[in-house]
Amino acid sequence: MIDLSRYTGICLLALTVIGWLSCTQQRQPCLTPKIATLSIETIHFPTDTSTTPVDTAIPAATFIPVVPGKDTQLVTTYPQQATFTLSLSPDSTICQWIFTTDSIQYVHLYHSDTLTFYYQRNLQFLSNACGYTYFYTLDSVHHATSSPSYPIIDSIHIINTSVTNNVNTKHLQIYIHPDF
Repeated sequence: MIDLSRYTGICLLALTVIGWLSCTQQRQPCLTPKIATLSIETIHFPTDTSTTPVDTAIPAATFIPVVPGKDTQLVTTYPQQATFTLSLSPDSTICQWIFTTDSIQYVHLYHSDTLTFYYQRNLQFLSNACGYTYFYTLDSVHHATSSPSYPIIDSIHIINTSVTNNVNTKHLQIYIHPDF
């Protein structure tokens, strides 16, 4: 004679394990960049008669966010290079960064320019795994210098107004002043 209570117990245990495993959520990893970054390239004209700009590697570029009412803790310093990335604020439609050309000088901010970005925020759904993030549409960029006799930035040209999570997109060209 077959002992049904033994098989009933094994079947109930198997169903419990299968039920528990089916309730465990397997979350897919987010493989998409979630933060939209602004890509900047610094360039200049090598001579007064040149029509083709060339990359300008800044010795030790430093970007300092201007956050009203808060101490600035997020200082970003780059080694000698000509391309940089910055983040825009998801809490506002205006963002400011102080730009200096040498990390030693940023303490005094003697020789710096302030970049002011005006933009629109657009909430963007990426995927179920990644959720939402903000993409931005640049309206304009303005700059002001702390040292009118020795400015860093000559002019700014917006190449692409759409700031997304695509890391291969250039957004701004900053023309460095010829006397730099």
